[in-house]
This record gives sequence, C-alpha cells and structure tokens, in this order.
Amino acid sequence: MFHEPPKQFLYSAYKVEVEFQDDCGTKKTGTATAFILEVAKATPWIVTNRHVIDLNYKQSSAKYKNFKLVKLAMTGRRADDSVYTLNLHEDARVFTHDDEENDVALIEARIYLNGKSGFHWHFGMEHLATKEILKSVEPFDLVCYSGFPQQHDKLGIRPIIRSGHIASDPQYDYSWDGKPRGQCVAYEWFSSEGSSGSPVFAPPRGMQNIPNSRHGYLIGVNAGHIPNIQGHSGISYFYKSTAILEIIDKYALMNFHV
Repeated sequence: MFHEPPKQFLYSAYKVEVEFQDDCGTKKTGTATAFILEVAKATPWIVTNRHVIDLNYKQSSAKYKNFKLVKLAMTGRRADDSVYTLNLHEDARVFTHDDEENDVALIEARIYLNGKSGFHWHFGMEHLATKEILKSVEPFDLVCYSGFPQQHDKLGIRPIIRSGHIASDPQYDYSWDGKPRGQCVAYEWFSSEGSSGSPVFAPPRGMQNIPNSRHGYLIGVNAGHIPNIQGHSGISYFYKSTAILEIIDKYALMNFHV
C-alpha cells in the first residue's frame, strides 16, 4: 500500500536516456521513464518497458536487429531536491516475461553513480499490487502516472503527473486489434513519447472499514497509446503489476543480491 504524499510519487519517476548502436556505428537515441523497485532489503531493481531497452522488440522488419544498447542513463532527485544521474553498467542483467507480449523489463541495478550513493524515491514490494489487490480495481477507477512525456519540465528536469480513468475491464486482458497483447489494461489519457516505463498508480479509494474501499497501490507500467487517423485516440495502455511479480518469482529476484 502507498501512504506517501503525492510529491513522493511524482519523484519516483526517473528520466531515462538510451543510446543504441549497430555494427556500422550508426546510433539511435531515445528518452523514456523508469522507476526503482526494492524487491528485498537493499536489493533494488530498475523497472521499465522492454521496448525502451530493446530497439528490435516486436519490430515487423529487421532494420533494428543489429542495434545493441550501449548506454542507459537515469536522472532523478534526492530528498534535498538535488539532481543525480546514474549510468547502467554494461554487464547489468535484464529479465523479461516469458510471454513476449508483456512489455516489461526488470534490470539489475548495477550502475555507475556520479556523486553520492543510494537510490531515492523508490517503491517497495508492499506498494506493488498483487493479483488479489488488482481484483479491487474497476472500470472508471481513477489512476495516474508520473513520468517524462514530451511535456515534462525540461528546465528543471522534473517529471509530471497525468491522470485518467480505467477504460477496459481490468479483470481481463485488453486487446486493441483482436490479437493477444499480454496483461494489458486500457485507460483514458494521453500517453506520449517519453512516458514509456512510467509507474501507474491507483490512489486510495473510500475510507477504512467502508465497503469497496482500498489503499493506494502501484498497479502497473505505462507502455504506450492507441493511435488513430488523428494521431492519438485518447486511449493508452499499461501492463499489470502481476507481470512484474511473475518475473520476480520466475527468477527468484527477491533472493538475488546485486
């Protein structure tokens, strides 16, 4: 459950800058979002989308097949509001879901850190919604994400929070094109470039001991939006927290020490 003030949720988002390079030296760069999940004491993992770190992920052509990730830098803020940047170690391991449709990646937090050590504004396992908790999430529930879409504060390098409502039935996996899309939920907001990998949060609902009440929980990872002929349908989608939990269980990451 999540008892921290909204400001701490805002700064749970880290700005991610990635660089890919192919065998000929051609480079591709991009910007996205990630967050830190402490799966066990002093055992943090970086959570983002698989497509953020794998340029060839689910591509219909082979034009990116030779591109490899050569740099990943994450920028966040400490409690004193100072900015810090960490760079992923080239030997950091990446774990993904058995179902390729689940666009989620957990990255070993093996990093080069500039300045002071330690992560700030991160989640613990108690914040992550289990399958049982997700049963309390309903259509039209309010949700929000913190991230670095195109509209983030570029002068201050600060994330923004956007909110919307669950658009599909979250008890079932959503598909926008009639094909299996993994543990996906549709929601109503304008996700855009840079917000991939953002943590999706369901705020507390109701009051203690009141029927249908719920604490606030981290319920998923923002992944993208559904386009239409106007460019954006107003519907985005995220992958459920259960996909994260299944990766953790599969690779016993709670017992994995970085």
